Amino acid sequence: MTRLLHKILISGLSLTLFTGVAAPVIGQADTSTTTTPTDTANTTYTIGTAELPYNVIVDSQGNTHHDSWYPQESQTLSAETIQDPSFSTDFTKRYSAGDPESLQAAQASNVSDQLHKLTAEPLTVASGEHLSQYFVDNWSLSGVPTEQTLIDGFQSSTTFMAWLLKVMSEKKLGIVKFSTIQTEYNDSMRNQLTAIDALFGGDSVSAFDSSFANEQAFDSLVSGETFDQYKAIYNLTDYTDAQLATLDPDASGKLALSVLNTPMTDLITKPANATTYQADGLLSATNGYPGFFVFKDPTTPTVPTATSHAVTVHYVDDQGQTLKPDKILTGTLGDSYKTDPLTITGYKLTKTTGKESGVFSSSDQSVTYTYSKVTTDNVVKNSAIYGIKKLNLYSSPTFSKSAKIATYAKKARMNRPMFKVIGMTTSKSGVKRYKVIDLNGSKKTGYITANANYTAPLYYATKQNQVTVINPSGLNAYAKVSLTGKKIHYKQGQVLKVKTIVGHNLTNRFLLSNGSYISANKKLVIAGKYTTPNKVLTKTAINRYGNANLTQKNRHIAKAITLKVTGYAYSNANNFRKSDTLRYKVAGGYITANASFVRVLN
Repeated sequence: MTRLLHKILISGLSLTLFTGVAAPVIGQADTSTTTTPTDTANTTYTIGTAELPYNVIVDSQGNTHHDSWYPQESQTLSAETIQDPSFSTDFTKRYSAGDPESLQAAQASNVSDQLHKLTAEPLTVASGEHLSQYFVDNWSLSGVPTEQTLIDGFQSSTTFMAWLLKVMSEKKLGIVKFSTIQTEYNDSMRNQLTAIDALFGGDSVSAFDSSFANEQAFDSLVSGETFDQYKAIYNLTDYTDAQLATLDPDASGKLALSVLNTPMTDLITKPANATTYQADGLLSATNGYPGFFVFKDPTTPTVPTATSHAVTVHYVDDQGQTLKPDKILTGTLGDSYKTDPLTITGYKLTKTTGKESGVFSSSDQSVTYTYSKVTTDNVVKNSAIYGIKKLNLYSSPTFSKSAKIATYAKKARMNRPMFKVIGMTTSKSGVKRYKVIDLNGSKKTGYITANANYTAPLYYATKQNQVTVINPSGLNAYAKVSLTGKKIHYKQGQVLKVKTIVGHNLTNRFLLSNGSYISANKKLVIAGKYTTPNKVLTKTAINRYGNANLTQKNRHIAKAITLKVTGYAYSNANNFRKSDTLRYKVAGGYITANASFVRVLN
């Protein structure tokens, strides 16, 4: 379900839900001295300043206001600031919530990319062009839609998502019966998905049908991470469930319809005494997860009278020792809570256990933030590193679009791109870079970022008590530290006890308790006990394939079939230009791991 919602958001709502009820005036100077672009055919505008993105909220009193995604930042940035090579890295780091792979980090990265695009080259707008036609002209998915198909799809996306957030909140509060939600879905919202599919392709109807088939399936969706993820995606974490329960889906959809007629010239203005134009924050949100929502007059919900229990937040090191005093969060049953990691000098956040945001319930809840000591950079010349998120290879240590050689997608741990560090230098502005050789087959030489949020040493540097084999092909253990004299083969998923860690040239080995040696390569093993499903149940009919890319169909499997999972792998293992997707290995091949199609039984 999460993957399906991502598709709708990224493909559709990311282009729609940043709209508002009226065309915004962006110029900061007095409107009497602000000039507006002349409406001529194919006018080209040089963007000198760009506004940060925001949500448009119509509150329960009918007032329209903008909620900035980043209220602590200056809301208008110059092109010079945006084009600085360090801007994207610094901006993303500030909003990574301590995790470079978090949703917040991805969103910040998208925003900085869009700001860069807006200010990198002139923006051309056709005479009389409206937002809807602009989207059609710049459609990046396969198959260019008609303007009417686009409008219908965008309105339906807006209506459906507002409704989904509304009913999920109502169900959490216990103020609506599932039978009512199911009836609304079947009578009206299911048709909205049909219009969405017409624009974006796919079969969202079948996928959502399974979540609204019975109350157990819907409760699983509500109580899982999906609800919290989409509150975060739309920057609605400050809104309580009671507030979200007053969302007006129909009004939101109508606003989406009207705003698609907004002239593009209303979103590009020229402040007084300026020689360049300014782009509205709506134009810098097209690659993120923007939203606009209309709220009805609130009614007092009937909240269960059970006693609310506290949420305890722990801050510990990787040995379980307390680093900061616990925080105790209290609130009314059904109200939302949100926890945040702390910045602790000398430590970095490495793991989060428990739900960082959710609702106060009748049971005790806890969230644990685990930190590790920050050590000095142990990346040395001729050592190996790998990429932990999307990064680029450049021909020069001063990064620029023209110097880009290759792009490496963010990959699952076992598939991450590897590099050999052959030197270190800095950009013109003093930012540290690694000079590397690509170890993924191309042997290209160039420069990549040395930012620890993007790269990390390929080998463990410290002893671990136990490790789990994650390589799909398993792992060999050897009699000698040079990894010669094969003794035993371990399968994926086996947990191995470690006696100590031993260096060998510029790599490391784990000496196991049985006296044999294995590689300490992080693509092959992971610290601790890493468990995977043993069985799954098909929620719909699915296919089995001969490989993890799911391109060699060899069997059709009916709904409600239990399958034993013998391992796992990811698609596009050797294609570093594409991201990868988890697959389960079963007898005879591979199947999808998408929760919309299979359910883990243990």
